[in-house]
Amino acid sequence: MTASVLAALAAPSRLNVVTPDAVAESRRTLGRVLAEARVTQDRLAVLARWSRSTIANVEVGRQCAPREFWKACDVVLGLEGALLAAWGRTDALARRLREQETEAQIRQLLAQPAPGCVCRELHRLLAESGWSS
Repeated sequence: MTASVLAALAAPSRLNVVTPDAVAESRRTLGRVLAEARVTQDRLAVLARWSRSTIANVEVGRQCAPREFWKACDVVLGLEGALLAAWGRTDALARRLREQETEAQIRQLLAQPAPGCVCRELHRLLAESGWSS
């Protein structure tokens, strides 16, 4: 792997405010790392037991692959956990973005004047986010 790829894998995983662009760029970077590490998409597909189209889509950041995909690729390519660690950072960014979006919805609801409607919607959002009352 090139030094730039290794630097991308080591990028910080926590940002105060996460943007959709930051998540997309993290996914594209992770995909480029995968593309640089493999021989061919077809060969990786056979060895990792994932479709070639999934690999192609992941490499350009068009598809979000689950942890199992990254673990399989990591093992097949002998990257000793580097892909899985980088996927974890990317997944954390995506989770934080979803949290921020939920928080923004909650703030917007709390700013509305109709308490009866706001409470129902607020409880729904809190329940979907895993918060208990």
